[in-house]
Amino acid sequence: MEGVSNGVPFLCWPYFADQFLNESYICDVWKVGLKFNKNESGIIPQGEINKKMEQLLGDENFKARASKLKEMAMTNTKEGGQSHRIFKNFIEWMKA
Repeated sequence: MEGVSNGVPFLCWPYFADQFLNESYICDVWKVGLKFNKNESGIIPQGEINKKMEQLLGDENFKARASKLKEMAMTNTKEGGQSHRIFKNFIEWMKA
């Protein structure tokens, strides 16, 4: 969420638990990041990291989509936004 709220593209290298689901959303659904490809030994070589970094920084579409996602996140969390309303309703439900 920190990366989304700051509008930055991602390089994904999941290790455990929900990180794999996060990678799917970031790379396949939102298209604001790239996955690393492992070699036949299961290692991500330096060349792969360099290649993906250049690809990510060289493609303005990643930055544009990340900025759009940031805008959506900020709109939904500010007062009157969808997330704000849901959270407010949750608080009211907890008080009842």
